[in-house]
Parts: sequence; C-alpha cells; structure tokens
Amino acid sequence: MPSPHSGNVIRVPDRSARAEVAARCRELAGHGVALAGAGNVSVRTDDLVLITRSGLRLEDAVAEDITIVTHAGEVLEGARPSSEIGLHLGVYARTGAGAVVHTHGRSSVAVGLVCDQMPLVHYNLRRLGGRVPTVPYLLFGSDELAVAVGNAVADGFGTVLMRNHGAVSSAGSLGEAVEHACLLEWLCDVYLAANTLGTPALLTDGDLDAVAAQAAALAYGQ
Repeated sequence: MPSPHSGNVIRVPDRSARAEVAARCRELAGHGVALAGAGNVSVRTDDLVLITRSGLRLEDAVAEDITIVTHAGEVLEGARPSSEIGLHLGVYARTGAGAVVHTHGRSSVAVGLVCDQMPLVHYNLRRLGGRVPTVPYLLFGSDELAVAVGNAVADGFGTVLMRNHGAVSSAGSLGEAVEHACLLEWLCDVYLAANTLGTPALLTDGDLDAVAAQAAALAYGQ
C-alpha cells in the first residue's frame, strides 16, 4: 500500500483495505463476542487509522462501514466513527500496535467482574503476553477509559479486561488481534467451566516464565 502522503495530499487506503477490516468484523461476530452491536475494530495503516463506524453491527459489516481517520481523530472518509475511537487512538499513540479489537464476550465480561487479573489457567496465556489485567470500570467512550487502557497496553499488557464492560486486544496485525480476542474468550470459558467443577489449578508466574523460555529454546512455531 502506498504512503498516505504524497506532498501535501493525503492518499486514503483503497476499498480493499476497508473490506479486509469488514471481513474481520464479521469473523469476530461469528465467534459470538460482539452481540447486539457491541464491539469495534481498527487497524493502523501508515499515518491513518481505519475504524468501524458508530452503531455498526459487526455481523453486517461491509467496506463502507469502515471509517478512515487521522491519528488526531479527523474523519477523512466514511461515517461517524465508533464512540470508542479515543480508546483505539490512545493505544496507537502509546504503542507500536498495528490493530485494536474491542469485544463484549460473555465469558470475558464475567471474568472481568470478579478478577483483577485473568487467572493463569493455561500456558497459552503467554500468547497474550502472559498476564491480562483488569482495568477498573470507567464510562464507555470517555477520555478516562481511553487513558487507562492506553496506559495498560503501554505497560506491556497487549490484552486487557475492562470491568463491567468487555476486553481489548492489540497486536501487530489485525489477524493477530482478532486471534488474541478469541483466545482470551476461550481462556475465560475454560476458567468459568473449571469453576463449576471445583477450584481450578492455576499456574504461577514462574510457570509462565518457564513456558516462554522453553518456547524460545525450542523455536516453537517456527
């Protein structure tokens, strides 16, 4: 994709880039983590951001539902962006993330209500950075929420739970951010299911550190 700037002329991404974001939105909806118009998605492209429009139901997303904005929030093309645009831009301002996915999955919302950190139920938490903290409740669409989430991500937590709200996953690419959002929901499902049987056995921080070291030693996934 060419740079969005050519002299003083801003060149916006073509329709295919917006169509890819829309396809990922439909994928998320298919996983049941964005019911009833909840959730939003964005991707950074050069100096611009592609983000879902306000009021979008992700299962119905098409290219025209993806708005193009600057990092200052100025709309260059498309409808009014999601009310959580500040949250997305806050992550981009503080980190090198390439994409942000915000979901309202049932299990992740439930775990965020009672846990200050995602319990260490499985070594696949290392794919989310190892630890997933819960950000205290703050009003949706507020500057305070955007700052809190942005600060948590800047502190190294690419995925966070938001109390009484949902979850945010950021990553280098949109595909990875979607994968992380779905993995988080699976981990929360596992934790809640285990709780119905008894007290879940949890890993320690040291266990996760050892998993990360082992994966590096074995060049896991290469």
